[in-house]
Amino acid sequence: MTTHDPQTRAYELPDSGALSAAAQAALDAYHAAAEQLGRVMAVVTAVAVRDILTGNDSADVPFDAKHAELMEAADGSLLATGRYWTADGTETSFTATLGTYAGDEIFDMNEWVPYLNYGNERVWKPLVTKLPERDGQAVYRIDLAKAAGLPLD
Repeated sequence: MTTHDPQTRAYELPDSGALSAAAQAALDAYHAAAEQLGRVMAVVTAVAVRDILTGNDSADVPFDAKHAELMEAADGSLLATGRYWTADGTETSFTATLGTYAGDEIFDMNEWVPYLNYGNERVWKPLVTKLPERDGQAVYRIDLAKAAGLPLD
């Protein structure tokens, strides 16, 4: 076997102290961004429920949702199922309340809800109550008032 004796370095690397500091700064920024994304998407979830129940009227239209059901997908992201609980504890669904077009609204809601996932569970786990598993999937009930109260920054 022939070995080569390099005469020059193929490329230069930063010193290990600078590399460690840059890696730590990047990791800190990544975790901060993941937590901010979790906070924002939890608020978006609460807003989506309100919008579905009020016909997207952002004025002071009353609505009665207190909790919404979220199911964990195989990849660890959450999905809205369309079930929700009113302030008096009644369990119902968007479809029961609004009719069949509610399925489109749930589909639109699930454009955003899956951003709640394993990467930011420190944000959303305190907002949920775990329900019995369904079809082998974890199911949660999110407190919409707590979600809506999260800071966006």
